[in-house]
Amino acid sequence: MHRPSLLVLLVLSLTACDGDPPASDPDAGTCEPDRAAFASQALPRLERYCGSCHGASPQYGAPMSLLDADALLAVRPDGTRLADRVVARLMDGTMPPVGMPRLPDAEADALARWASCGAADVPQGTGLRASAPVFLSPDEAPPGLATIDLAANEHPVGPEVRDEYRCFTFEPALDGDRFVRRFEMIYDETRVLHHLVLLRDSEHNAPLGEFDCYDGSGMPAGSEYLYAWAPGTGAFQFPEGGLRVSPGDRFLVQIHYNNGAAIPDVRDSSGVRLYLDAPTGTEYGMVAIGPLDFEIPARESRTVSSRCTFASETRVLAGMPHMHQIGTTFDQEIARPEARNPEPLIHLDGWEFETQLFYSLPVTLRAGDALLTSCTFDNTTSEDVSSGQDTSDEMCFDFMYVTPPPASRYCDEGDAEMPSDVRYVPSACLPEGTTTDVALVRGGWVEAATPPALSAGTVPDARWELEGISYYVSTVTTPIGRIDVERTYVLGRGQVITSAGRLVMDVDSHAFVQSVEGPTFGGPNDIGFAGAFDASATPTTIVLDCPGAGDVDVEWGIDGDLLTLGFVSESVPGAQLWPRYTFRRAP
Repeated sequence: MHRPSLLVLLVLSLTACDGDPPASDPDAGTCEPDRAAFASQALPRLERYCGSCHGASPQYGAPMSLLDADALLAVRPDGTRLADRVVARLMDGTMPPVGMPRLPDAEADALARWASCGAADVPQGTGLRASAPVFLSPDEAPPGLATIDLAANEHPVGPEVRDEYRCFTFEPALDGDRFVRRFEMIYDETRVLHHLVLLRDSEHNAPLGEFDCYDGSGMPAGSEYLYAWAPGTGAFQFPEGGLRVSPGDRFLVQIHYNNGAAIPDVRDSSGVRLYLDAPTGTEYGMVAIGPLDFEIPARESRTVSSRCTFASETRVLAGMPHMHQIGTTFDQEIARPEARNPEPLIHLDGWEFETQLFYSLPVTLRAGDALLTSCTFDNTTSEDVSSGQDTSDEMCFDFMYVTPPPASRYCDEGDAEMPSDVRYVPSACLPEGTTTDVALVRGGWVEAATPPALSAGTVPDARWELEGISYYVSTVTTPIGRIDVERTYVLGRGQVITSAGRLVMDVDSHAFVQSVEGPTFGGPNDIGFAGAFDASATPTTIVLDCPGAGDVDVEWGIDGDLLTLGFVSESVPGAQLWPRYTFRRAP
């Protein structure tokens, strides 16, 4: 478990904004940078990557602005120039400060080349590099604001705890609507904190008090994100306005604990402090944008992506990209209908789980514009890694503050707007020489407390072609949104082979899930395995011999020439999902 980094502003005040020149400053006056090129080569980069601290009006303890060419090139009483100091800081990696993302290599090089007349060659960066500036909030909250603390109360985290999700529901007394102007983490036992999520439970679907929420109950139906904290994140303050809260609102604090160091006698009282203001000004909300359902195979690198189309004009304030341990790069682009190519919004390279920050992303998205989000993962382990909440799982989200508030807390349309086909790529488990000419099948989603019962019987040796797909879901009301079963569908191609007590299942599918509220989600789901098949009873456990050792639980049934295979899944938060695949015996 990693302890959180120092607060951004503390790091800035101690490192980036001090007034003492570093010992490595080059001699002043070694060259005269091109003043005519300042506006095109240096100023945009200084504004973007240094302006939050060293802007026209210096902030957060910065002793000077870096946005004036005359000031940058003037020789100071100590014999140095600010331009030379900029080069030195870029060269030794202390600008931006330790704990903050570096400039992209090309941007750092361009700035240093201007300031050194082409002499400097900035070393290639290691660690996190970001194309957008960090969103910095003031060190202190505005005076005179009321506060509400939502925190655990000495919750015990035993030495054996790994991936505990504990929820704490609060219903504070509010005498009227308020705007949350600032969120601030209450730190207690940072040794066991993994991440924290704050949600508003307006429909009172979560019980009051403390409860275990590993099973998805920590994201109750109808709830919405208000704030997310992960290692490296500090306070977040809106420039004006805020997030609306109302009397009767319940707030749910979900804390992910991981006592990986087996520390004894740990009790935690961490949480969130809300600073409340009058409900005036701009109203914001938070939405998680990115792919919800994906898998990274063992010993493979893979990029996953999704699309989020906006139905009305939306203004973005900031976003916090989020991955776990095997992420390497994060990308987000804007696709506008009238533009041939997407426009970059944010790119992170050299991902570090320890440094998760909100970035300033001031952009207006018009109706029809879409955000394209992608994450690249490098899975060097011997196990497949799936999307999910555990530390050993992965995520690919940008938690974004937008205005007006979004209708749904997630937005994931998959990597295409509406898939019309599935490319069938047989797995290595399929016997050599097996035909790959299999038909496209379209299936749907069905709301049901449980799926239909399946009956066991004699399963002959045969090849079976996919004929139908049904996804049974326990409820269509999920935290992601209410599933519109009429417009939701799944496409697939695949087959099954049964021979000598062995079963091979090979199916490629893609789900497109339309919510009533508008946003969509879904994505590919490829199944390829083989192993010993006990056809004496259903359900049964298949002992795998491909793609490796292990086992998989399968519900199955046979009815004449139809063989049905099914699984139990929790890929829809807050709902139970039973995918069922029906195959017809091939001639």
